[in-house]
Amino acid sequence: MLISLIVPIRNEQAGLDRFWQAITAVLEQTSYEFELVMVDDGSSDDSWRLISEFTTTDRPSLHVAAIRLSRNFGKEAAILAGLRQAEGSAAIVLDADLQHPPELIPKMLDLWDQGRTPIVEGVKRKRQHESFMKRMGASLYYRIFSLSSGLDMQGASDFKLLDRRVMDQYINLPETDRYFRGLTAWMGFDAAAIEFEPPDREAGESGWSLHNLLALARSTIISFSSLPLRIVTWLGVAGLIFSLALTIQTLWYKWMGFAEEGFPTVILLILGIGSMILFSLGLIGEYIGEIYREVKRRPSYIVSETLSPSEHISQPSREQSADVVTAQAHEEVRE
Repeated sequence: MLISLIVPIRNEQAGLDRFWQAITAVLEQTSYEFELVMVDDGSSDDSWRLISEFTTTDRPSLHVAAIRLSRNFGKEAAILAGLRQAEGSAAIVLDADLQHPPELIPKMLDLWDQGRTPIVEGVKRKRQHESFMKRMGASLYYRIFSLSSGLDMQGASDFKLLDRRVMDQYINLPETDRYFRGLTAWMGFDAAAIEFEPPDREAGESGWSLHNLLALARSTIISFSSLPLRIVTWLGVAGLIFSLALTIQTLWYKWMGFAEEGFPTVILLILGIGSMILFSLGLIGEYIGEIYREVKRRPSYIVSETLSPSEHISQPSREQSADVVTAQAHEEVRE
């Protein structure tokens, strides 16, 4: 039985040799046949050279494929590219920095094979060593996401095993702006959980800057919930109630003959209402921007190169037939 391992990679040169040694040692302990699909998401270091060398490995139970994206399209796009390439009965997505312990792969496979559980997910028992502000920000984000979408993502990670039918459903989703953790939870398949404590990164640096994390939080909350738009409505209702109450108070004071000059009140009202209007317009603009990105139907990624010793992977790949070829067809129509 063939199992696919999907590994998105960006600037992981310093730790790829360590990852290769760890993953091959674990795979030798199992009786499955594996294909390792390594996706270079626009690395600027020597990652692609190292990945290319791995594809020359001659192991009877391990086939290595390498996909190079034309630029950095993001981790979600790299995962999608790997899943489209995967030929296995199941696929396991894991990071190359060893913060997703490869030692858990046999246990994941046992849970999947024995119970035929469609999804086996790695759940963080606690987060890796991070600053206090980053931990608080992550906790706040997951609370907001859970309240707005109804999906409990606390402790969730991209370290997951997906059955073939789950993979096919995920690949066939029409949206281009994807959130792997959220969409696999949204699909509603039965899932088993394996807890783990991610070790500290031994080599290289995380590619997630504060700006990237905030952009991801904004995108995922907007993609999974219309609750922020309803907040605009609630702000409007609250403003209307407050305005009516203030109008009644003003008229009452006037009729009683002790109305006072209200310049500070007027100024505060103008500032408050103006801020609410600008906030509402900005929020609506975010949703319009998300719609704009989706209706353009641009491919999620573009593959510049693929490498594999296996003949079936060297043929035109699925990502080309799905995203890239569609984009080429549109271009031909316009011409």
